[in-house]
Amino acid sequence: MFSGQAVISHLAEEAIKEDVAASSHWQKFHSEFKFNGQEFAGLQGFGGRSELQKGPRLWLSRILQRRLRRFGQPYPGFSAIDALAHEVTFRQQRAYDLDVLRQAITIAFLQASAPEKFNKNATGCVIGDGFASMSTLLLASGSAGRIVLVNLTKTLLVDLWYLKLWMGDSAFASSVDLVVDEAGLVRALAKPRFIATGAPHIIAVQASDHQLLGKCPLDFVINIVSMQEMNPPVVAAYFEDMRAIARERELLFYCCNREEKDLPDGTVTRFTDYPWLADDKILVDGLCPWNQYYYSTRPPFYRPYDGPVRHRLVTLSSH
Repeated sequence: MFSGQAVISHLAEEAIKEDVAASSHWQKFHSEFKFNGQEFAGLQGFGGRSELQKGPRLWLSRILQRRLRRFGQPYPGFSAIDALAHEVTFRQQRAYDLDVLRQAITIAFLQASAPEKFNKNATGCVIGDGFASMSTLLLASGSAGRIVLVNLTKTLLVDLWYLKLWMGDSAFASSVDLVVDEAGLVRALAKPRFIATGAPHIIAVQASDHQLLGKCPLDFVINIVSMQEMNPPVVAAYFEDMRAIARERELLFYCCNREEKDLPDGTVTRFTDYPWLADDKILVDGLCPWNQYYYSTRPPFYRPYDGPVRHRLVTLSSH
């Protein structure tokens, strides 16, 4: 197990190696990735990371976001999460962009849909975050007290870097652990959800060690637009991990992904082909209203994605 700054150092060394868990999509988008210990280069496919906006750019962005922000307004917790998203991105010195706004809406939706699962006593898992936007907002909003964050090595390094920008060096040093085996996971899980400093606890897991998820006492798992970028056998392996948890405790899974996506090597991923079971209890299922289009500063200002994005909230069956 690695803790604090040792997590960053270890992942920086690991990021030089080929990631065997990466699909052709991520082999393409990670091809120019570089980290010199202080700065990143070649960040492609991670989501938005534009600089803080001021003046006319900020004004225009806020206008364009109005259409999306309406999707969050029906949920009681959205205004507070929206304000937190502003604070988090300011601390990270990046714009409050569309990617972050969608995560804020999603958390407000999840809080309203399953309040018994999304609270400060919960242990949640995010599979495939981007700049740790979802993980950070879950923790900042009190929707979880501990997050298990799983990602490919290079992307996980970026996630944790941005978590550190939000938390600060001291809190990061005491509350972030990277586990690489079951013994390390046991030690990490023995820690309290909130460390003595008051900071929430984060357990990081490289995607190559995903099987450790099956040993985690999770209340919920979230995957947003990253299973669509995995090879089908990898998706199936994550479902096996989650089913192992479901055999021990009730597990809620929120999945939001393209209905169909073609990867660079010709592999096709389909939402309906994920290993769902007839005994899964579906709570919400349909097209995700706030994930169907993106905005641009040039006409036409709103443009649809290449295909529809579906979301499903489900209590997973154990078999």
